[in-house]
Formats: sequence, structure tokens, C-alpha cells
Amino acid sequence: MSQTQTLCLNDNCYNIVHQLTKTLEFLSRADRYVEDAKKANDSDAEKTWNTIKADRQKHANMLRELALKEMQNKQF
Repeated sequence: MSQTQTLCLNDNCYNIVHQLTKTLEFLSRADRYVEDAKKANDSDAEKTWNTIKADRQKHANMLRELALKEMQNKQF
């Protein structure tokens, strides 16, 4: 690649990075949601937030692996 060429994200790569960012933003707040449910003595809400948190963590891991794969394939 010459100095004048630059890499930019195609739509697919952008989507992966964008969704990973959004998922990590949620995860940064999830513990607060769980704590608020505990303070409210709402075990159903606490369980729901913990389930969503676990699902989103799994999704974040999947997106991270996909991003790494795309980088290895020089799609970034």
C-alpha cells in the first residue's frame, strides 16, 4: 500500500466495531442496573439484568473475535 492510500472501514467492519462499542457501553452500566434492582428489593429485575448482562457479554466476546478475524484478514 502506498503512502497516499489509507485503509477505511467498509460497512461490514464498521457495523462490527459500532455494535461492539454499543455492547461495551451497556456492559459498563449493567452493574449499576443490577445494584438498583437489589436496592429496590426487586429480584425479578435483578435476575433479568444479570441475564441480559451475561448475554451481552457473550455477544461482546463474539464481536471481539469477529473483529480480530477481520483484522487478521486485513479487512480493516
